[in-house]
Amino acid sequence: MSRKAGVRAGAVAGALAIVLTMAATAVAAGGVAPSLLSPNHKHIAPGHIRIVVGVPLPPAKGGVFVTISSKRKLDKLGHLKPCGSVIRCDFVGPKHWKGNKYSFVAPFNYPGYWAVTPGKYYWQAHYYTRGDTAVYWSGIGSFVVK
Repeated sequence: MSRKAGVRAGAVAGALAIVLTMAATAVAAGGVAPSLLSPNHKHIAPGHIRIVVGVPLPPAKGGVFVTISSKRKLDKLGHLKPCGSVIRCDFVGPKHWKGNKYSFVAPFNYPGYWAVTPGKYYWQAHYYTRGDTAVYWSGIGSFVVK
């Protein structure tokens, strides 16, 4: 290999290392985590509330989930705990809505259901990607039903 070819190969390898480092930094910074879009940190009227989550990577079929709870209890991994059979919380699977957004509309309006019961609620989303074993989690958000 000539000296010029060696310099070119070194420059290409250096540029590739920089690009890979930048990509790893973007992934580590949470570029793949779902985002809580609506009704995050808002006061909303009771009724058929629409929950909207942004998912940056294509999820597995039926692989997007949202936990809604009236208490900010966390499991041992720091995720919002699903609360089981209590009626002031829910674990739902939003459906594809627009672009990279997934949506769930609260379907019930019986007394005690979270969407019609005034109070502060916490929510967190997670999803699985196609062909990946990783689970990506959002932060924990909140909203108030008036």
